Amino acid sequence: MAKREYKDNFTLDGRVRPVLGVTPTKVKAVEALLERHLRGDGIASATLKEVLTSSDAAFNFAHLATLNFLPNYDEAERNWKKIAGTRPVPDFKPVTLYSLNRSWTDGNGASNVLSAKGGAPTIPEGQPYPFAYIAGEVQQAAGVTKKGFKTDWTLEARINDGINSLDSLPAEMLQVSLDTEEEEVFGALTTQLTSVSTLDGGLVPTGATVPVNAAFGRDAIIRAMIEVSARQINGTNIQVAGGWNLLVPIGQALFVNYVLNQTLQSFESNGTAGSVPNFLYQINGGYNPLASVDVIETAWVTGTEWYLMPKTGATKRPVLERLTLRGYETPQLFVENMTGSYVGGGAVSPFEGSFTNDTITLKLRQFGGGIVWDGGAAIVKSTGAGV
Repeated sequence: MAKREYKDNFTLDGRVRPVLGVTPTKVKAVEALLERHLRGDGIASATLKEVLTSSDAAFNFAHLATLNFLPNYDEAERNWKKIAGTRPVPDFKPVTLYSLNRSWTDGNGASNVLSAKGGAPTIPEGQPYPFAYIAGEVQQAAGVTKKGFKTDWTLEARINDGINSLDSLPAEMLQVSLDTEEEEVFGALTTQLTSVSTLDGGLVPTGATVPVNAAFGRDAIIRAMIEVSARQINGTNIQVAGGWNLLVPIGQALFVNYVLNQTLQSFESNGTAGSVPNFLYQINGGYNPLASVDVIETAWVTGTEWYLMPKTGATKRPVLERLTLRGYETPQLFVENMTGSYVGGGAVSPFEGSFTNDTITLKLRQFGGGIVWDGGAAIVKSTGAGV
């Protein structure tokens, strides 16, 4: 992923809002101290420890941590982006997807104004245009939720540990944010599917019959593709143009890719023209109907399970998406500042601990969710049990 360039590196083009006492000069000074501390400079470590508890350097340090956190968050690799798109939503209400095909009704919702293939109606000369209104599909079980946690340590622990705990804490919280996104998407995939996604089984071009919930194999994957193309959403068959993702348990990709990269050749059964061909899988040469399948390993698929689904953007309608809340697309880091004031005035650094019990508290907050559209009609799931 290419590194994002910002016009204003101090606010990341408005994504980070500095609080009172935070300036570009002070942030650079704290950054210089931190870099020297990480290189093992004892004087810098002592200086940094002192300024964090006796000045507004704590707020500049928090600003610096956020400036590092957000770009690292943006550039981090995400497994879920291989299988899901992103949809920003304005609030916490159930998400509505407005139909993209055969959904324009006459206002009473009783009839479809468009043609059977989704085209606009013909208007005879001198005749009025009909009214048509797009219909929405409300997914009651899915929407954006708020997630996060707090972590704290005591003033005594901070003094004993110096500032070493601050070196790795932002990175650890970043990993939690990424794991949360994975859970939102893969959790939706594994919990929101309906019975329509089950591999029903049936005939394939080789002449074999694939059982319900068949174990992984070439015939089973081909059958899954056939079943998706036979399913309908709003009266229109699902068309996949752009390839497929095959989700398998961790450690299975090597075996699965070996099987998928075999190719299909046909041989006449008795050597005479017009006879029914026998299909044989051979490793070299021939036609491979599974060339468009990419294998993705994930811990969310276990045992003999496997999922086949269109790649993101390969269908007219979205299949699986991660929901984000507008204005809160990235995680936020907070430091609790309930420290009171020194006698005689003056703010107390959050790294001096809370007024109540001398604890230093950080909070991570993020918003998101996952959604499978149409009950998973474009997705095929197999338990691999063959029953």
